[in-house]
Amino acid sequence: MFTPGRSLPKLPEFSFGDKFGHLILFAVLSFLWFRVGTLNEEREINSRTLITNLLVFSFIFPILAEYLQLLVPNRTFDYLDIVANLVGGAIGFIVFFILYKANSRLV
Repeated sequence: MFTPGRSLPKLPEFSFGDKFGHLILFAVLSFLWFRVGTLNEEREINSRTLITNLLVFSFIFPILAEYLQLLVPNRTFDYLDIVANLVGGAIGFIVFFILYKANSRLV
């Protein structure tokens, strides 16, 4: 996310590949954060923590991460990246919640 542009590995390019990468990255990050940050010892969701994590990792951090790229050499700011980040964060939350309700071993 904050690697200087010239240090990024070269990947095969396809339409919206960058946006797809943002979406997947934030889906995984938010899922993992919900997994680690919202369950207590009895595997119950703490509602206050869930709402805080939802705001921070599904809305605030995805937007802030894109703005911080303005400070990284050879990286650019893009509103569509923010949209991909937000969608990925929401997907991570939804997957976590579905798996939690299904009593999956992944959660």
